[in-house]
Amino acid sequence: MNIKKRINIKELAKKVRVSVTSVSRALNGHSNISKKTKDKIFKAAEKYNYFPNLNAQRLASQKANTIAFIATVDPDAQDYVLMEFLSGVTLGIKDSPTELIVKLIRNEKEELNYYKKLIEVNVADKFIFYKTKKNDQRVSFLKKNKIKFISWGRSKDSKDTAWIDLDNEKSINILMQRLHGFGHTKIGLINVHHSLNFGFQRKKAFEDFYNKNKLKFNPNFYQDSLKSDTKTGVELTKYLLSLRNPPTAIICSTDKYFIGCIQECQRKGLKLGEDISIVGYNDHDNYLSSQNLTFISHPLSKMGRESVEMLNEIEKGHKPSSLAKLIEPILHKGKSDGKIKN
Repeated sequence: MNIKKRINIKELAKKVRVSVTSVSRALNGHSNISKKTKDKIFKAAEKYNYFPNLNAQRLASQKANTIAFIATVDPDAQDYVLMEFLSGVTLGIKDSPTELIVKLIRNEKEELNYYKKLIEVNVADKFIFYKTKKNDQRVSFLKKNKIKFISWGRSKDSKDTAWIDLDNEKSINILMQRLHGFGHTKIGLINVHHSLNFGFQRKKAFEDFYNKNKLKFNPNFYQDSLKSDTKTGVELTKYLLSLRNPPTAIICSTDKYFIGCIQECQRKGLKLGEDISIVGYNDHDNYLSSQNLTFISHPLSKMGRESVEMLNEIEKGHKPSSLAKLIEPILHKGKSDGKIKN
């Protein structure tokens, strides 16, 4: 494949017959350039393989204009939810001069040091991150240093910050009400660890539902883990089913847990929706919907795009807390749950 020769901004301006200033303003999204002129410049930029000199832009503005997404990940568990969210972030910066750095690391202790490093050398000036904890050091660190950021998830320190998050309490209530409506009173939850804020919110909503409906609560029906792979879903399901009086329905907080739970139930010869009810979250690659299972989803790619838009609004001077977004859970009804057997 041949590599096209790049042209500079002066050459592009000459081809379009406008000033260098007009080209610069159009490509940086200024409102004082007409749509007709912008379209003309964008088409020419694509045709003649023009790409702005990011280093020159950074030197001139003294801004990195780069979003960093840093996350600690489990190397043994592919995070499809993360990948879908990041695809949205990528789409969000597609037609802008903003760059994206993605750094996936294994050791959580290294994460905050990497934030400091990127800020100190002016490589990144905006951050998006996920898996927020109840007490999240990243939130307090970025607030203290007046760095723009969006957290995918909330923490106790999120009051004056911009965040985007699924309504975790409502999502658990939707699933619990559905199962309770089918006659289930012994409902289990296989959850992400409660040190993660969304895990804590789901745990609390789960316990609150039992209390509000005056159902007998067995603490063993709640299980969580820092691991988020299918094997963990199998092991925790095995434990729940081994109880003397096991749950008749199980909620799985991730798609990996859901798949592991199904595998273990099928291994024991239990028929979904009849012998046991199983519901869960997310739907990577349409697997859950193709199997006609009941699950909660949220628009991950859209949330990624909206995170970029929120950062842009902060740069325009909007108050971060005014941009916080709570995403409505979407229930997909399948046949993996049903009326309890008498």
